[in-house]
Amino acid sequence: MSKEREKADLIIHPVRLRILQVLSEGRLTTQQLSQKLADVPTSSLYRHLKKLLDGGMVDVAETRLVKGVEEKTYRLLAQPHINADDAASMTKADHLRYFTAYLATVIQGFQNYLDASESVNMLADRAGYNEVHFYADNAELERLFTPFNADLLNLKKNTPGNGRRLRKLVVVNHPEFETEEQRND
Repeated sequence: MSKEREKADLIIHPVRLRILQVLSEGRLTTQQLSQKLADVPTSSLYRHLKKLLDGGMVDVAETRLVKGVEEKTYRLLAQPHINADDAASMTKADHLRYFTAYLATVIQGFQNYLDASESVNMLADRAGYNEVHFYADNAELERLFTPFNADLLNLKKNTPGNGRRLRKLVVVNHPEFETEEQRND
């Protein structure tokens, strides 16, 4: 297996991706990780942390004794990102498998949101899901996403407080299948 595929297999696993996403917020102990990922069994959390440690995505930032037990604090070493070189070596089957695993983490996150309270007010929470079809060339897409990405990078600098809630934004963009007739219109 290529180095790129090994990296993708390491990152794009429903549990490991969630661990990486949580660690991207800052250093955490196993107990803190377990609290943030309450639906993940402890044994599974340890197993996937070990794989991330062995794969060089995470390391132990600090070790200390707490009531005679060694407590480790973990940190993210590398952002969970598949770059263009990684993606170039993947087959169609790889892409579908990784995308399916990624969507599983999205579904789990939405399930956690729904389970967090007795009732859900998606309008008040500014939550939702939608699909929009439109025609655009690459330059038009670039004009759409460039300011959006800049604004998003600024939002990532925000700290908790002042009415802010931790939010997740998932954007999936791909060309839609078109018949020959649609392409020629």
